[in-house]
Amino acid sequence: MKNIQDLAIGICLSPLNSASSIYICINFRSKEQQQNNPMSHRPTIKAVLFDLDGTLVDTEALSDKAMVYVLKKYLGETWAQQFAQDNYRLPWELKQQLLGLRGSDWGPIVINYAVTHWKLPRHDCPTVRELWSAWEVQLNSFCSQVQACPGAINLVNELFALQIPLAIATSSRLASVAQKRKNHEQIFSKMACIVTGDHAAVKNGKPAPDIYLEAARQLGVHPSECLVVEDALTGVQSGKAAGCAVVAVPDARFTAQEKQVFAAIANVVLESLEHFDGAQFGLEIKMPQAIDNELQ
Repeated sequence: MKNIQDLAIGICLSPLNSASSIYICINFRSKEQQQNNPMSHRPTIKAVLFDLDGTLVDTEALSDKAMVYVLKKYLGETWAQQFAQDNYRLPWELKQQLLGLRGSDWGPIVINYAVTHWKLPRHDCPTVRELWSAWEVQLNSFCSQVQACPGAINLVNELFALQIPLAIATSSRLASVAQKRKNHEQIFSKMACIVTGDHAAVKNGKPAPDIYLEAARQLGVHPSECLVVEDALTGVQSGKAAGCAVVAVPDARFTAQEKQVFAAIANVVLESLEHFDGAQFGLEIKMPQAIDNELQ
């Protein structure tokens, strides 16, 4: 062990959420390996796997609004109106715990928060299944308002032009994804496969590696040759646990200190997809903002 120069242990349990599973990834390289392998810090990417919500399409604000509308039934109109001035955004301390999770995982978090912070009597709470289903119906009704995230269309088009296989790996269920894609065929049509949170192979949601392992399998590309693009910490952890390289594009509401958690796990942390530079991954793509930053 005396030649080990680089030992990294990634524990895939976010301090920002209450997911109970822990996934540990240990990666070590000897000094000799680092010297003899010029690609040790630059993986060769043969496929790109995208998260959907908050990464390719900006559903997060509408997701919050849908949640407020659903909870209004239990907490009342007066309670709901307090969120109107901020476009019905959920408290950030709650929202950051939900990012990237499946409904079966975020449901208990929302219910417990409502009981603790909004004083909803436990006996009046919906079940997780009731909350999840009602929220999906409400969000689907907003889907005509969903916009693409900055840089998403251009990046997908650039990768597609290079004949890089693309996939979506989302915690959303299949029926919900069908609604979200209606106005975004220019993104979805470029995808070789779409793996949803209710796919039979996805036994465990993010941060478990299941969904990215399945996406890589469907593309026929080894996970180590896949690049994951994610906005949520649980998704970043999922991609790393699967053995992929990861680009993180965190929500702008994360503090600089919180973004350091992303930086400790992901290969790269970007402000937006407009800043993507593929050179470090062997991809001949440099998005406009990355070029501007280089020239400054």
